[in-house]
Amino acid sequence: MLIWLCGALGSAAHADTFDSQGLTDCGEVIADKALDGARFTVSGGATIKLALIKAPELWEKGSPYKSWPHAEAAKEVLRGLIEGQSLTLFCEGPKTNRFKEIVAHALLPDGRWLQHDLVANGHAIVFPRPTRRRGLPTLFKAEDSARERKVGLWVFDNFKSVDALSDQVKTGWFQIITGTVLKADKVGPTVYLNFGADWRSDFTVEIPTSALRHFEKAGIDPLLSAGKQVEVRGWVDYKAGPRILIQGPGQLRILE
Repeated sequence: MLIWLCGALGSAAHADTFDSQGLTDCGEVIADKALDGARFTVSGGATIKLALIKAPELWEKGSPYKSWPHAEAAKEVLRGLIEGQSLTLFCEGPKTNRFKEIVAHALLPDGRWLQHDLVANGHAIVFPRPTRRRGLPTLFKAEDSARERKVGLWVFDNFKSVDALSDQVKTGWFQIITGTVLKADKVGPTVYLNFGADWRSDFTVEIPTSALRHFEKAGIDPLLSAGKQVEVRGWVDYKAGPRILIQGPGQLRILE
């Protein structure tokens, strides 16, 4: 059984139903072409970034970075779903991100929720931002099913969750990490979730003041995760051991 930390934030009533309550109608667009598995252009030139999800990263040939497994396949799936189609957009929080992309939920002409379709079939990972959380429990449920069925990107080891205290936690990677929180502490304005006996070298989740404001707004106390098994997702860096610096409650789930 899963307890979603952001469960009180609202979701669709059914897995295939989109609930626009609390969202802003951002109008209709005609999709032009897919840029990757979660971004596409529309007639008029704007770029749409699908809210709450992350597609495998796709890099052009000659780039210093290597595309992730399933990146091309995810792009092709999105292309087949949206190109030339009229899509209805709904926004939550700021309409655009720092790249000037419109961040939105998208409904296909037949009413299907595009994000849910991609996640349920294993073509995207749930990855919410702090101010965008509506529908998150429904997407996590769809992702859990895709992971269990090992469809799409979930057949690749790169995306499978790793144990917090294993040597599979890799600095510089985007990872899903699970483990039991040994200790949850607030040091000054920052909360630390420690997974091992030695915080100087073991994996740690750091929750800064900016993120704690979003936890408080959601009615969630991360200090209560002590002794519980959790799942955290994000980019792993290094600060006295491997660390994920999270930006909001959607990156952390308590597992039971």
